[in-house]
Amino acid sequence: MAHLVQQLQHRWQTLPIRGRGMLILAIPVTCLFTALLAFAWLKASSVEDETWVQHTQNVRLETKRLLNALLDAETGVRGYGLTQREAFLTPYHQSRSVIPEAIDRLEQLVRDSPQQSDRLQTIQSLVDENLAILQQKITLQRELKRIRGGTDTLVPVAALYDWLEEGKVVMDEARFAIDRFAQTEEELFTARRAHLDFYRQVTWIVLCVLGVIGTLGAIFAVHLFYQLEQELANREHRLRATNQQLETACDQLQRFTANASHELRAPLAAVLSNAQVGLMDLDDLSDEGEEAPKLLRKKLEKIVTLTKQMSALVGELLFLARHEGLLAAEALKPVDLRELLSNLWIDWLPQAKAHQLQLTSHLTDVSATVNADINLLRQAIANLLSNACRYTPAGGSIELRLLTDRQQALIQVQDTGIGIPPEALPHVFERFYRVDAKRSKASGGFGLGLAIAQQIVQAHGGEMHVSSVVSQGTLFQIALPLGSVVQETAVTAK
Repeated sequence: MAHLVQQLQHRWQTLPIRGRGMLILAIPVTCLFTALLAFAWLKASSVEDETWVQHTQNVRLETKRLLNALLDAETGVRGYGLTQREAFLTPYHQSRSVIPEAIDRLEQLVRDSPQQSDRLQTIQSLVDENLAILQQKITLQRELKRIRGGTDTLVPVAALYDWLEEGKVVMDEARFAIDRFAQTEEELFTARRAHLDFYRQVTWIVLCVLGVIGTLGAIFAVHLFYQLEQELANREHRLRATNQQLETACDQLQRFTANASHELRAPLAAVLSNAQVGLMDLDDLSDEGEEAPKLLRKKLEKIVTLTKQMSALVGELLFLARHEGLLAAEALKPVDLRELLSNLWIDWLPQAKAHQLQLTSHLTDVSATVNADINLLRQAIANLLSNACRYTPAGGSIELRLLTDRQQALIQVQDTGIGIPPEALPHVFERFYRVDAKRSKASGGFGLGLAIAQQIVQAHGGEMHVSSVVSQGTLFQIALPLGSVVQETAVTAK
């Protein structure tokens, strides 16, 4: 038994929260519907029994009515025979109208019982015979009254007594048949009454049992709800503790990254400065006529290049660590995107020409103002321009656009570069992800530029999207919420 309970508890715990909640709610609902169905069934049975009891009671009443009417008829005829007064015949005449009605009513009531129907037919024959005898007695009495004073030859006295005795026998037979008919109905009434009482007792017992079961079901449901609430509270507590641990770990990781990046800057700067001093010394030796070792110069130049790359990497890591999440409201200022993009276009023209690329800008005819940190936003757009210059072959073009769409400002950087394969598009904003690792290393990239750009855009409450076709080019789009839009003249720069 204990093993079965443990199995049930285990299965209960494995159910989802919603499923357990539905089952808990189903317990009292099931008890309620079961109680209603049981009560309806018992009530229907009780109503049926009450109908049969009332039916039997009606048969009993009609039987007594028939018997009383027959006795009234006999009593009236006897009174008339003793007094010769017509007033005593009133019950007789009333009974002659009551008896047929009572028999017809009984025929309808006992139609479902063949045995009682046969007995009623016998009763009807005996009653008809009794009524005929009583009518003959009345006729005889009237004849006697008419010929009173005559001789006995008309109606012999001995024959009269035999005839009266014969009527008594028929009356006794009718009474016996009616009594037997009534006794059967009385037995039916007793049985049906006992059956009705039994069903009433069963109804009360079932209702009490269902009440107890419903109460226990409600208590059990409350207990399960309490357990479920405790489990949800424990889960919430564990979730909060886990979130707190994650937040602590993230804070520690950010502090570690920031500290490590900061600590790495000093030795990298020392290495870079010493390497550059070494190159300057070599240049001085060359100016004095001494020939500097070529191998030493190449090694120092390599040290300078790698140190600059490591400094850039450390700087990017430090930026990612310092600018996680949304920016503070006090750090945001109104920025005119047209002015910002126009300045960026001018600043990047020399680098585009150095890569033999054509850089154009198309700015909207309205002044788009956003709330932003101008330095961070400039860096995000510069990263996109740098990425476009790095992956667009010589002779290609780069276009910088500014559009407005309802409550958003759209900044687009489109190039005619090598493009990005479809399978790589979902990963381009991941840190240290590079579509072509060899090409990225050769161009000095670490796979952090797009991640930094996206982080800056998200910190401003915006979104960043990319679409690309291999060998045709790539389009990066920044969507930022507008602060205000004022109509101005169109500016298109090339």
